[in-house]
Amino acid sequence: MDGLLIFGVIVLILALVVVPIMAIVAWRRSLATQVELQLLRQRVSILEQRAVAPAVSEELAVEPVNEPVSAPPEVPPPIPEPQPMAASEIIPAQPQPAPNVWGRKVATAEPTPTPAVRERKETKAPDGESWGVVTALVRWFMQGNPLAKLGVLLLFIGLSFLLRYSVEYALFPLELRLVAVAVVALVLLVLGWRLRHKQTVFALILQGGAVGALYLTVFGAFRLWQMLPMTLAFALLIVICAASVGLAVLQRALSLALLASLGGYLAPILLSTGGGSHIALFSFYLLLSVGILAISVWQHWRELNILGMFFTFGVAALWGISSYRPEDYLSCQLFLVANLLIFGVFSVGLSLRAQRRGERIIDGVLLFAPPLAGFGMQYAMTQHWAYGPAFSALGFGLFYLTLAAVALKRFPAAGKPLVLAALALGGAFATLAIPLALSARWTAMAWSLEGLGVLWLGVQQQQRRMSYSGTALLLLALFSALWAVANGINALSTLMIFAVLSASWLVGAGLWRTIRREGSWLLLAGGILYWIIALAGAVELVMPQAMQMGFGLLLLVALSVWLWRAGSMRFAWPELGYAQWLLWPAMVLLIGERLVAQGHLLASGWQNLVWCVALPSALLLLRKAGGTLLPRLSKGLHLSLFWLLLIAAGSELWWFVNTLPWGNAPWRWGLPMAAGGAVIMLTLAAVRRNLWPFRVWPALYGAQGPAPLVPLLIIALLFANLNDGVVMGMPYLPLLNPLEEGAAFALLGVWLYTQFAWKHYPHYAPDLRSARPWALAALGFWWLNGILLRALSWYGEVTWSAESLWASRLIQTTFALFWMLIALVVMIRATRQQARQQWLVGGGLLGVVLVKLMLVDSAGGGGLARAIAFIGVAVLVLIVGYFSPLPPKAVREESEGEGQ
Repeated sequence: MDGLLIFGVIVLILALVVVPIMAIVAWRRSLATQVELQLLRQRVSILEQRAVAPAVSEELAVEPVNEPVSAPPEVPPPIPEPQPMAASEIIPAQPQPAPNVWGRKVATAEPTPTPAVRERKETKAPDGESWGVVTALVRWFMQGNPLAKLGVLLLFIGLSFLLRYSVEYALFPLELRLVAVAVVALVLLVLGWRLRHKQTVFALILQGGAVGALYLTVFGAFRLWQMLPMTLAFALLIVICAASVGLAVLQRALSLALLASLGGYLAPILLSTGGGSHIALFSFYLLLSVGILAISVWQHWRELNILGMFFTFGVAALWGISSYRPEDYLSCQLFLVANLLIFGVFSVGLSLRAQRRGERIIDGVLLFAPPLAGFGMQYAMTQHWAYGPAFSALGFGLFYLTLAAVALKRFPAAGKPLVLAALALGGAFATLAIPLALSARWTAMAWSLEGLGVLWLGVQQQQRRMSYSGTALLLLALFSALWAVANGINALSTLMIFAVLSASWLVGAGLWRTIRREGSWLLLAGGILYWIIALAGAVELVMPQAMQMGFGLLLLVALSVWLWRAGSMRFAWPELGYAQWLLWPAMVLLIGERLVAQGHLLASGWQNLVWCVALPSALLLLRKAGGTLLPRLSKGLHLSLFWLLLIAAGSELWWFVNTLPWGNAPWRWGLPMAAGGAVIMLTLAAVRRNLWPFRVWPALYGAQGPAPLVPLLIIALLFANLNDGVVMGMPYLPLLNPLEEGAAFALLGVWLYTQFAWKHYPHYAPDLRSARPWALAALGFWWLNGILLRALSWYGEVTWSAESLWASRLIQTTFALFWMLIALVVMIRATRQQARQQWLVGGGLLGVVLVKLMLVDSAGGGGLARAIAFIGVAVLVLIVGYFSPLPPKAVREESEGEGQ
């Protein structure tokens, strides 16, 4: 039977709930489908009519004019206006390509370039284009005749392998093999020279390959088989180098110079067996570098210089990683200095000549790559000495600073980029010498002072880049200081490092005011922060160990704010003046730390004398600031200082009442309530008397200042009333004990606060404003009941417990009469004042009394107390019925509604 009943209930739910819901959903979906189908039909109709319209117009256009018209033309039906469609249904129109008006490309005639022009077009980069090393070489290889270049390169490699094979298997006499290679190279050289006017590109490729083969032959005869003495071999290499220079310069052929140099640099690599002297290798490369430098005298080719620099420093680095020994220092040092002069100085210096002809001059790769790569090698060669890397960096710095001075004197206008680059390199290497020689502590201070000097010079010379470089040094100084802190430093080091950092950053912030305000703000914030860190080091170093660091730091900050204020006024620097308000966060942090550690401030003893300096300083700063502060900042400072004093005083009061012995619970509740109410009343009195600082923001001090106290007092009024009010060893006197006295102060303070707050902020929380009298009346009623209950318990000798109080007939009868009396007073007063709501409240209280009589007072059976309760309530009800039988009409409320 139960199963049948459950089945019937399920069927009923499906029939009455599920089926109608599904029908409604299906009906709505069908309507949506019909609307969508109608829109699609309209769109199709519109598209068909738009497609038919052009065809009809074309037929009318080709129809003869003189043909009689048999019937009026059919007027197409009007195109209905399209309905609005969703964004997802709109098909974007595809862009149509523009028609080719001419139908063919127009060829423009170009003059046939001469061989020299072709060679220059082959090698010269487009205007404004900067090639990298690999990009330039690949572009050069792909232009002109790439097959010829590839063929010569493969021929060169093949000859190298053929020579090696012939050596391994001794197929021909060694002398014959070398002579054959030299003869073939000379034949190619002569053939390329003769074809220089007919096939310029092909001729240049042949000449370059021939020069490379000659390099290969001479170096192999000297290096591999020792068939030539060193003097003769170098003489032949000089001749080949000079010949290649002459051919490249005469023909202005970059390709020839590149091929000749490439063959020369590859020769020792291809023929190397892994042994031999590095002096021979570097001497050969030095000759090639001198040849490139000689070419730069007549023709400045950037690609050639980069090729030489790449091979020279690259091969030297690879050899140094695998084979360098300290015994090779002198020879390696000489070669390093020579190549630095060739590629990093002379090549750049010779490029200044091209500036006068309007060509590209100084290249960033040639300016910065040689010294950076060279210093890396120099560091590796000198790192086994105590101060070797530091002296190396200092030498590099002095060298480039001297180069900047010489370039400025020799080329005052054209050499400006070189001067700036040399100054940057010199400053960078001199800066790098500091951490290589000194510890992180001294490095931080040195970099800070150096960065400040560079920044000052950049501002004086109006050089933005120099100013940025000085600022970067200041940041590097910070990183060095953090590194030193991570490794562990003492108090003296902390004071010195961050004092220098603070001074440098503050001066730098003043300099950045002429450049950009954001940079000035950043440096100023850093300078103030480092100042405080330096003060912490000073506290740890100078103050006695018994003094907490927080108090000493607050003392120094309180003195420092006057320095910041004087500096802001002396230098007309308002941003620095904002630092004086850091006294507020310092006080907040110290109070918070002390409250967490010890619970109240006075536990710190004599160290609290610091507040005799901090608080007067704060008040004096507010007084001197006057109306110069922004309103929001001024309000925040005044309000936060007021709350800070409240927290400090409240923590002391809380600590005091918690230390009271057992039996003083009324004092534990009464003193905080009395103090809170007294603070509110004193604050409002100071506002009324127009005292400073309350007259600066009277509404702020009177309404927002005591605002945190109000909810605390209300909570205290609610829970303190549950206490018996008896102080150990003293009789209970109603209205003359600490509990009721404190409650009176609290109620009065809350009442005065609400009056002031809604007077100055009438539009804030109007609902709470209308409920304010009722809430305060409820609190008063609550406390009157508490006073009555405590008096009955003490004088009626009723134990203060929930069971005893509830079971007492005296208490129940008294409360019934008391509540009825209050209801009587409220209802009569409401009738006289025509206040309907008050009468309803009194009536509600009367109803509560009647319910209490029926359920509580009658539950205990007979007795005098119950009779007195019923009689007293009845008399009071009769009185109410006589004076106020019905609730008055809401005259006041109706008039207010009409006015609104």
